[in-house]
Amino acid sequence: MATLEDLDSESGSKKEEAEDEANVVVGLVATLTLEAEPDSDSEDENEVYTKIPREELIESLKELLTHFELRTNELKDLKEKYVDLMKQQESTLLDLKASEEELRGFDFICKTYEEKLKFLCQKCCSNKM
Repeated sequence: MATLEDLDSESGSKKEEAEDEANVVVGLVATLTLEAEPDSDSEDENEVYTKIPREELIESLKELLTHFELRTNELKDLKEKYVDLMKQQESTLLDLKASEEELRGFDFICKTYEEKLKFLCQKCCSNKM
């Protein structure tokens, strides 16, 4: 069973990880902001790199790009599935329309035979009398 100290140490490490990630994001935003402002001082740019080691920034960017690539691939797969489902739906609708047409034809034939059968039954009944 975990003690309060264990829980505090776990949440502390999670806090540290969250703070590290936040520092990376702040560094990225600061770097992008500095790139957007061409007349900014070089001291500001160096200050960002002193807070976050360059290797850590590179690793974070690689990790983000990896996640982006994975999500992009998932999105492509989902798009392909969506297109396949739309094609299946279109095919099903065409089959349904064809079945409706066949049913109408069958219904017409049934009504025609029904009328002929009634006529023949009436003729047979009238001949018997």
